[in-house]
Amino acid sequence: MLTNYLKENTADFHNEIESKLESKKLFEGTFSDENYYKMLRVNHLFLKEYEDKIKKLLTVKDFGILHQTNFDKCRLIEKDLSELNLTELEPQNASELEDRAEAFGALYVIEGSMLGGNVIAKTLKKYPSLKDKSFNYFGHYGEKLGQSWKTFLRYINEEFTTEKEQSQVIAGAKKAYEDLIRFA
Repeated sequence: MLTNYLKENTADFHNEIESKLESKKLFEGTFSDENYYKMLRVNHLFLKEYEDKIKKLLTVKDFGILHQTNFDKCRLIEKDLSELNLTELEPQNASELEDRAEAFGALYVIEGSMLGGNVIAKTLKKYPSLKDKSFNYFGHYGEKLGQSWKTFLRYINEEFTTEKEQSQVIAGAKKAYEDLIRFA
């Protein structure tokens, strides 16, 4: 199954970005406002570089099946940045996505981060300095997160079945992770 293969082949990238963003501090109770601000800025830069590229490569069918997926997360994270009076990071030169399969690989990285984002939002609401913040980005799926993720996984497994397609999806995920790590 492609999604299991994706998870296995990107685990090191996932661990590296979590390390660079110091995510484990969140659960140790030592995560600071600055850690959160960095996380927002890096994710914002990543979304600015990738969202439009992904959308241009998807089909009408993709948007229809994935109707629960929010393809405009950049706008949400910009609300959070504004609420916190944070400036944006300078644009970087991100990798180009070659085709629809690579776009789905990058989308896998974005949608997968939402799983952790939901936990992040709930945990950060316990921090006194952040308890009244909106968490537009990390908390936007709310109760729909599980269903949205399952629909995405099912669809990606159905759509990309050949070895070549699966390699392209993994290549897209790796490009996305490499850029995300570089931005951090």
